[in-house]
Amino acid sequence: MVERSPVKQAMSAVLISFIVLAVIAAAAWFVTRTAEALGTGPLPSTLPARNAYILTVATALLSAATGGVTLLGVRQAKFFTPQFAWLVYLIVSVPLVLLLFTPLQRFGHEAFAGLPSFLMSAAGRTTVAVAVGALLIGALDLRRIVPGLIHESARPVALVPGTTVVRGLPGRFTPNAWRALSFMQEEAQRFDHAYMGTEHLLLGLLRDPAAQASRAVVNLGTDLAAVRSQLEGVIGRRGSLYTGTSGLTRRCQRVIEGASRVARADGERTVSTGHLLQALVEQAEDVAAQLLVSAGVTAERVSSELRHLGPETEEQKQ
Repeated sequence: MVERSPVKQAMSAVLISFIVLAVIAAAAWFVTRTAEALGTGPLPSTLPARNAYILTVATALLSAATGGVTLLGVRQAKFFTPQFAWLVYLIVSVPLVLLLFTPLQRFGHEAFAGLPSFLMSAAGRTTVAVAVGALLIGALDLRRIVPGLIHESARPVALVPGTTVVRGLPGRFTPNAWRALSFMQEEAQRFDHAYMGTEHLLLGLLRDPAAQASRAVVNLGTDLAAVRSQLEGVIGRRGSLYTGTSGLTRRCQRVIEGASRVARADGERTVSTGHLLQALVEQAEDVAAQLLVSAGVTAERVSSELRHLGPETEEQKQ
């Protein structure tokens, strides 16, 4: 797979942002018109009861869809490289937050700065505020603000050599690879994440400088500390918004399965940290892989370096 160009990533981020804003604006328009149709007095509304109920259901569904689209749209930021991930947050959140502090329209007066009346009404503004809450407040990690909020049993269980926490985890692993998988879980715990993704896996692979993966990255001229710092920045920006999955993510599972295939292709009986690294880098759409590729750690170079290093053994840690 070919890595998306910066221009395509920027255009995708802008497109997603405008789709989210369009849905929010449409919802604000609809609830404002619904409020007008229901009437505000002093005379009773002339809207039939059946139509009023239809508007009730439609308002509920559209409001729920607005919050869902806001969360779903912003979550796509994780598929962009770090230099573009912030675009979605910026384009969506800035105009909405500014709008919240714009004066509401008073009855009988013109709307502020000639803005559409549905954005200046109390009903429309409430819809916008809900979207902002889903976007900003939903990104907060309450487990960091209130330590001990989540029961300890909800945290990932530590891996021990010879066992798995995921059914069907393929292949046999070298001792270093088992340690890297255990480190992956510790990294997830460090960020209070219930899931384990490729970013956690890469942090685990690079945690032991004597492991084959770390040695390969260093030999290719990449600074381990710099890669770890960038990864921690990416994970830290996501917060609790990305903690809905428990256990290994599908992409991380695919990387481990890919590492098993790489090991078999190399004629190795066990999966090493180097095989895990190569399988990860081959995931061109993955943020962790993109960080490595941008530093010059490509799948081809990793494969060549692994052949130079030879099989990963326990003696290599000495």
